Amino acid sequence: MFGRVFFTFAGIISFCVILFFGYQLIHNQHTLSPESIFNKKDSEILIINNVSETNLTEINFKYPINETKLINNLVSKQCYSERIYISAFRNRIMIELKTPWNSELVKKYFKIKNIYTRQKENTFIIADGFNAYFSGKYLIIGKQIIEEENWDKISWPIWDKLASCNLLNFNNETTCEDYYFQSLTLTKFQSSTHHTEKVKQVNDFELFAAVLPKGITNYHFISKNYALKIGKLTKQDLLYQWCDQGFVSFEIDGIKVYVSDFNPNIDPFNLLNDETEEEELVSGSKSEYSGIKLFSSFPTNENGSFYIKYIEDKVVFSENQDAVNQVLAFYETGRTLALTPKAKKTIYENLPSTICERSISDEKKFTTTIAHNKLITVSKIENNTLANYNIDKNEEKDKTITFNTDLTISHIIGSNDIQVCFAEGQFFGIKNGKKLWSKSFDGTIIGKPVCQDLLNNGDQQVLFTTNRKIYLINLEGNTYKGFPITLNHSPSSEAIFFDSKKGKQLIYLNTKNVIVKYNGQGKKLKTLKLSISPSNTTPFIFKDGKKNLAVITGKNGGQLIQLDNLSKKNSFATLNEQTVFCATDNIPAFFYPEKGKLIRNDFTGKTTTVGSYAKIDLLRNLNGSTRQYVTFISDKKFQICDGSGKIIRTIDLPSSNVSDYQVLTLEDGSSVVVFLDSIENSIFLYTTKGKKITPNALEGQELICLSETSDGILISTKGNNLIIQYKIER
Repeated sequence: MFGRVFFTFAGIISFCVILFFGYQLIHNQHTLSPESIFNKKDSEILIINNVSETNLTEINFKYPINETKLINNLVSKQCYSERIYISAFRNRIMIELKTPWNSELVKKYFKIKNIYTRQKENTFIIADGFNAYFSGKYLIIGKQIIEEENWDKISWPIWDKLASCNLLNFNNETTCEDYYFQSLTLTKFQSSTHHTEKVKQVNDFELFAAVLPKGITNYHFISKNYALKIGKLTKQDLLYQWCDQGFVSFEIDGIKVYVSDFNPNIDPFNLLNDETEEEELVSGSKSEYSGIKLFSSFPTNENGSFYIKYIEDKVVFSENQDAVNQVLAFYETGRTLALTPKAKKTIYENLPSTICERSISDEKKFTTTIAHNKLITVSKIENNTLANYNIDKNEEKDKTITFNTDLTISHIIGSNDIQVCFAEGQFFGIKNGKKLWSKSFDGTIIGKPVCQDLLNNGDQQVLFTTNRKIYLINLEGNTYKGFPITLNHSPSSEAIFFDSKKGKQLIYLNTKNVIVKYNGQGKKLKTLKLSISPSNTTPFIFKDGKKNLAVITGKNGGQLIQLDNLSKKNSFATLNEQTVFCATDNIPAFFYPEKGKLIRNDFTGKTTTVGSYAKIDLLRNLNGSTRQYVTFISDKKFQICDGSGKIIRTIDLPSSNVSDYQVLTLEDGSSVVVFLDSIENSIFLYTTKGKKITPNALEGQELICLSETSDGILISTKGNNLIIQYKIER
């Protein structure tokens, strides 16, 4: 009996509880939620999960303009556990906490955010016509009381609540962008309700950095397949047909240039030649093409022309020929992104390495990748590095100059900023990478051209000798009166000037064993038949008191000639082929190597040994500001000795493969020496006290020329189809 009563009583209580909660469920207002107050009318919804991490300027989201002040206050300070929802189209904002709101909590929250409010019953009045009220763990802000719109609910995409913020888009296609802000980068994951096909990722640094110039701006890489996906390329485009992995565009000196790889089985030039009417073109022999479209936006004009050349296993092309040549010049001189840490850091640091697209400019820095059904964009959000890099780029631009030429350069000489370059049959002057003038010459150059103040008039002149003529020009390319001198017989060595009692004069020796003398205006004065056959060694001229003497070396002996009256003084035995001459205080001497020893002979027959070495190379004389010296290389050292045979300077060589060097005496009396390693194509610049001037090796081949300018030292050399000039500050 008792059990029956108990179960009856328990059933009545349970029924009452069900009735009570059912009544509450039916008659109480539903708790508001983001899903119930935001829908397609809002277009986009920004969800801020972490105020302290989020940078609104980096997000492509525009909230209603009359919310600007309110939004700025809401994101000014972080409050524990808050999450902010903002509509892009309607004035409605929702703030979510982990715990329910109450009046005191709302007041405290607005105070922290520096937002003035006044409470009117259950509503909080905010400036600019906004109201706020709370329901459960949600605080709703709007222009009016916002109610649920259950009849217009939408299906929200999955969004990461651990992201810095999220951007939901409910327009044509429902998408979600998850933003992750770190100290220097912003990572954005964009997912879609539609399937996103995976696109192969490419490491553009490994693909292109070795051939791209340092100092470029507006870097934009895009992979071949991604370019096809977004409509940048079509399968009919020539660039798409030859491209293997991708291509990059950039600007150099404000001019747009492209570099593309190509499929090993498809030569770009074969495709281009197929589009022309010319027959049997060799790949790469033609560089300019007209009326051919590589893709929709290149060239910019329908019938425009462009220039294209190989660069390693890539091609470089642009509508500007100089820009193409400049890219090749930077590659030849090793000034590439791969070899320049600052340039490499600016473009590739703090961003993913394998991507579908990379864009680096002053306005934007991002990469894009498609993976796991998501479009992943990583943005670089700090700008100081690029600004600093542009400064470095401009400084570098001032220091290195290149001049493109298809000629084979045999000599480079010059003074100050102007250099004269010699090729087969012609010579030309350049300054700051620009050709000033160009002239032709007759014959083949004998010996080496020189650039000095040969006429003692304060200007620099260029003197050179061919097998047919002697030329004397100024640095503007103009010929002096009386020149060129036409020669009846080929010279055995180059002509040389000297100071006579009657002014400037010059001599040359010919293959008929005759020495010929001219005045400074090219008029023949006198000839003398020699009793020896002159070698190709330039005569050594020195003064003995007021007399001008010349040492003539030959295959069957040597002769001392008095130049003023052109007469023979005496003869001597055949000299070593590596003999160099040096005159100190009017006391002439000559130096030559003999079985590892450097021998000095003072013209009296008295010899002294300067030093013993394993090997002596590149023995040369050197004119200092007041004295003459002898220089040579031995035992991995560069040596300088004076006319008495005393070693006055020793420098450790920067390389064991030094093939050439040149010493320049500066106006202040100090000297610098440049070494050339022709195996590694490297150039090193030192003071003659052994101090390194350039911290790293410079690029150069075969030729070197040093000159002093108003702002430093100019090194001129050559590369493949290039003349390269480095300006070095001191």
